[in-house]
Amino acid sequence: MASTRFEGNEFVIQVIAKGAFVDNGTYVDSSYLVEATTIRLNHVALNAWILSECFNTRDCYEDGEKGDAEWKAHKAEYEERRKTWKDQIFEALELEIDTENEGVSITQSQSEVFTVVRISKIA
Repeated sequence: MASTRFEGNEFVIQVIAKGAFVDNGTYVDSSYLVEATTIRLNHVALNAWILSECFNTRDCYEDGEKGDAEWKAHKAEYEERRKTWKDQIFEALELEIDTENEGVSITQSQSEVFTVVRISKIA
């Protein structure tokens, strides 16, 4: 059953599944909490992700300093777009990331379905 909010014109995600486990790893003194959340993006969120993908390469720009500057500016623009998109995902999931002790990865699984993996050091 679809919701009106999910089909509306605002950035919305749907949590499909969540799971977690403790990884004692290979180091005796380290333990990590691994949390995985599978999400589905609505058309607005998916479009924001698509528009944050950088498809250009350095070869798209002319040789020399001018081309270097254009390439760096292009990369910076798309890095900012991706950061904005990730921040919207974190906000929707109500995640506050402690960059000193945690890592988060968001990857596309299939079409509009993505996986968010958060790893936190707990010991």
